[in-house]
Amino acid sequence: MKLTSKLSVVSILAVLIAAPAAAAQLPATGGDYYAPTSTVVQQPTAGQTKQAEEGDFYAPVPTIVQEPTTQALKKAREGDFYAPVSGN
Repeated sequence: MKLTSKLSVVSILAVLIAAPAAAAQLPATGGDYYAPTSTVVQQPTAGQTKQAEEGDFYAPVPTIVQEPTTQALKKAREGDFYAPVSGN
């Protein structure tokens, strides 16, 4: 490879590596993180206000706890939980 082609490759690699770092140093523009000045503020309706005051959640329902059967309790008390199950 000739010297000029080697220098060209090295300079291209240097630019590719340095470009993200140089871009990170640029200052952010003024309005990037703010709403535009012509934004129209929308007022909530009466229903939306009422819903916000009451809360937006489901009413609690009684929880039904399922009791284990006597067969399941016997099996749990007897055996090795990690033993292979026969018949499957």
